[in-house]
Amino acid sequence: MDLSINDALQTKCPACGGMMAYSPKRKMLECVYCGSTKELDLTPAAVKENSYDKWAEQSDENLNEQTISTVEVKCQQCGAFTTLPPEKSSATCAFCGTPLIMQDAQERRFWQPNYILPFEFAKDKCNDSFNGWLSRKWFAPSKLKKGGVQTDGFKGVYLPFWTYDADTVTRYTGERGIDRREESQDEKGNTTSRTVTDWKTTRGTVQVGFDDVIVPATKALPNNILNDLVLWDLNKLVPYNPEFLAGFITDLYTIDFREGLTAAKGKMENEIEERVKEDIGGDRQRITEMYTMYNNVMFKLILLPLWISVFHFNGKAYQFVVNGRTGKITGNYPLDKLKVTLTILACVVVALLFYFWLC
Repeated sequence: MDLSINDALQTKCPACGGMMAYSPKRKMLECVYCGSTKELDLTPAAVKENSYDKWAEQSDENLNEQTISTVEVKCQQCGAFTTLPPEKSSATCAFCGTPLIMQDAQERRFWQPNYILPFEFAKDKCNDSFNGWLSRKWFAPSKLKKGGVQTDGFKGVYLPFWTYDADTVTRYTGERGIDRREESQDEKGNTTSRTVTDWKTTRGTVQVGFDDVIVPATKALPNNILNDLVLWDLNKLVPYNPEFLAGFITDLYTIDFREGLTAAKGKMENEIEERVKEDIGGDRQRITEMYTMYNNVMFKLILLPLWISVFHFNGKAYQFVVNGRTGKITGNYPLDKLKVTLTILACVVVALLFYFWLC
């Protein structure tokens, strides 16, 4: 059956007919008018993955059984795609605050999310979390840390992410280095020593299994923010239910599951490289060549909750997000150039003193 995210965003209250929204505090739907509530099932899901090989072979036109229909609006400033109720006549982009042009809205089919992590960290806690985050930033301007900033308010957004599982087998060639001390004497009889590394060619095979490697399915936020959004309690995922989206904005993915696998493999390769170095052993390692086979690749689409906001300082906007589960903040902030310069000078002075002390 074809489901529409737009319907979910306007869940009707059975008591008064008003709009219901998901309450992170009460962990249920709550009418914004009469306060009536409706419980939702928060039982963690028995997660089932999608076979990458099965779905990658099909064209987008043949994915109807896995896709749903919605109306999307593209922000002309940052390019983010956002779903909003069709009857809204005006709105602003949750990612950059730019007014959206509702005439640009168009219908689109996209992969139905498999699972969702509902909001748990309440909106009214975001300001305290933000101020605490700023106070711990040593290089932030003092004026900013003392409360000289106003946020644009917090918008609750579900952001799409792909997760990937894979069994990998990597064949490699490389070199194992064994360190030894070598002493020598100069013409005056002074003894000096140095480290010499003996290298030996080696090869081998390592097997590494991966579970739930997370990669963003959107480019709606800066890369440094998106790539920092990795710590999630995925064991609490619940089956996708449009009612969890009530009262929140949902961003659509712009990176499909095929493109997302490339980013996932990049993350896997970093861990595979570390495992190869462990397998080479010795004191030092050199990797000459690695060839990795990816087997049993599985994937799923999940929605993760974020409170998104922007603050302005000295005429410049800085974006940040609050993890909708934990309250942890990731984002950008201005640097105090004087603090940075003094810290660098202090480090140089300490390094020079240490050098002369050793000499």
